[in-house]
Amino acid sequence: MEIIFKIKNDLGEFTSEPLEVNEEQYINFIEVSKTFYNGTYQMNTPDGFVVIPPDILSKSVLIVEKVK
Repeated sequence: MEIIFKIKNDLGEFTSEPLEVNEEQYINFIEVSKTFYNGTYQMNTPDGFVVIPPDILSKSVLIVEKVK
């Protein structure tokens, strides 16, 4: 399956590059996402790379979306 990560906050929406994962990897991503707010977050985007600091991260929503 193919997934993307979306981060929504007051600054806008940030979308990751698509990732091809199997069911086990998907479940692991869901487990790891539960600690999303515990620090900084970084991801590759179609246009480059984004790092979100803890103060902005605490006001953000993480969406893991199945694309295919």
